Amino acid sequence: MPEQHTEVRRPSLPLADVLKALGDPTRLEIIRQMSVDGEVACTTLEKTLHVSKATISYHIKTLHNVDLVTIRKEGRFYFYALRAEALEAYVPGFSAHLRTLPRI
Repeated sequence: MPEQHTEVRRPSLPLADVLKALGDPTRLEIIRQMSVDGEVACTTLEKTLHVSKATISYHIKTLHNVDLVTIRKEGRFYFYALRAEALEAYVPGFSAHLRTLPRI
């Protein structure tokens, strides 16, 4: 029987770009909330982060640009989710560690 090899998907962006995106306390808190709660609404982030919609949009765009977040629009509402597999490809074990942390 032929051997099966599982291909490990290599990250496509430089690690420095991903770490830079994760280096901001607000973005780190967004990622932490997503790792705990799954999909998070923009309105939820407004309440928990105490920042403007424009600021949330900027941080989500930064995380989306390094492929760590998916964006879903339903009507006039936006929902964001962590791409845990992408985060794990760059920093193995990090999303599990985030779930153990208190709010940043």
